[in-house]
Amino acid sequence: MSRAENEAYWGSTDTAPSALDNFFDEDSNVSWTGYAGGYLSQSSKTAPCNGSGNAVSHGGQPVPSCTSITDNITIHSVTDRAVVDIPGTGNNSEKLSKGVGKAIGEKLDSWKPPSVSIKWNSSQGQGNGYCVQCSAKDNEISQLKKRLENSYSRYNLTLPPDDTVTRILLGQPYSLECYRSHEDKLALLDAALNTMDGSAILATVLHMKNTVKKSLFIKEMQERPHATQLYVTYLKKRHNYAEAIDFLRLLGKPDDAAILAYEFALTSRAPEVKVKNMRKTLDNSFTDPNLSYEAKIVKENIKLLERQMAIDETDHNDLTNPMLTKYPRAANIVDKSLLTTLYYCCMYHWDSVESHAGSPMALRKAHSFTDHQVLWTILRGRARVNHWPLPNELDSWLGSKGLLGALGSITSAFSGAGKAISTLKSTLPIEQVVHTLSASGAPANVLAVYLALIDSIDTRLKLAMNYKCHQGVIDAYISQKDRDALEKYMHEIPAGSPEYLKAENALKSAKWKN
Repeated sequence: MSRAENEAYWGSTDTAPSALDNFFDEDSNVSWTGYAGGYLSQSSKTAPCNGSGNAVSHGGQPVPSCTSITDNITIHSVTDRAVVDIPGTGNNSEKLSKGVGKAIGEKLDSWKPPSVSIKWNSSQGQGNGYCVQCSAKDNEISQLKKRLENSYSRYNLTLPPDDTVTRILLGQPYSLECYRSHEDKLALLDAALNTMDGSAILATVLHMKNTVKKSLFIKEMQERPHATQLYVTYLKKRHNYAEAIDFLRLLGKPDDAAILAYEFALTSRAPEVKVKNMRKTLDNSFTDPNLSYEAKIVKENIKLLERQMAIDETDHNDLTNPMLTKYPRAANIVDKSLLTTLYYCCMYHWDSVESHAGSPMALRKAHSFTDHQVLWTILRGRARVNHWPLPNELDSWLGSKGLLGALGSITSAFSGAGKAISTLKSTLPIEQVVHTLSASGAPANVLAVYLALIDSIDTRLKLAMNYKCHQGVIDAYISQKDRDALEKYMHEIPAGSPEYLKAENALKSAKWKN
């Protein structure tokens, strides 16, 4: 066979060792490091191999020299070619490599692991092979190395507390596990407290709480009230009231613990359960004599809630009360405030006896009110049902008289009530009272009674004209003894009206300046 025929044969697709090119990198040198003497005789050194990989002698007997030739192959990197070196063969190594090329390719292809996917990039040329997957793997390894280093530094290297707090403030990754000693944890907590940032403080407080003894945690928190407040708020938002109450007690704050227990008792929606919880809280948390005032408030709250439930049970299906029919209830009275309850009772149970749960006077005696709260609530509640109490009628709420003991007429509103008027003037803002009564549709004669309580005649006259109260204007001009102004104002009063007749009689009988 000529040289050209030999190259054409080994270059054909049937005999070219493609598996070898696909398996090894293009910059590889393949050499055989075995000993040829033990397998090849002098007569068989140049003997060709048959298709099964065995060398064939001249006599046709197979020689087992080619069966394990790949067992002694090693790879060496070169820059320009892949060479199979068989030591001991000298110049015949190139010929032998061509002879065993196909067998080596098949053997190496069977060895190739499933994960190997390196392909020969023919566009780079056979002289400059390129491994795309190797470059990608190198980049991935480099990234994993950096992540491992950062992870190690994050959990094993202790940064200064200020740096860690800054990371918390900026929302950057941080770790508190590296602060193991008690001094480091305190330094971290104090650094967070200096920033006055709630998130940073809470993070450091929780880290300390989870990593130190409870007694030591309580001791350190006693010296840091701002951190204590944030921690209690955190527990309340998570509805851990029991833990928060116990924490405050251990801090030596029984008053705060009692108030928090009272707040927790009010979280229930059912009024019966709420009353039960408040009684239990009163027995467990308000036993300290220093909390007597707070205990009194809790008791009043219990009494009020029980009264509200009784009123609601009575009024729910009451068809005999005309006020409930004329002015239907807008909402349930249960669990409302004390002033709202008094307002409700003034609307629907004004004339009820004191033994009735909804009696305003009974409510007034059972709970603590200021004079301002009582008078102002009565005025607004009665005005809501178109009843406008007079000043002497309000006197029964400031003294010891009964509710029905001072119901007088408009003409005798001030008779024997000088003290009540004085108290009323010092208790309520009369100008605001006049405005409220006028907005509710009070008649002019009621407005005139309250206008007369204003000391400033100019203010009285201005308000009377503003609310079109003719009687108030006439009284103001009579007080000023201004005859001309009264005569001029009579043209705005309807002739024959009670106000007109009053002004006419005043002009005839009063002594005027001019």
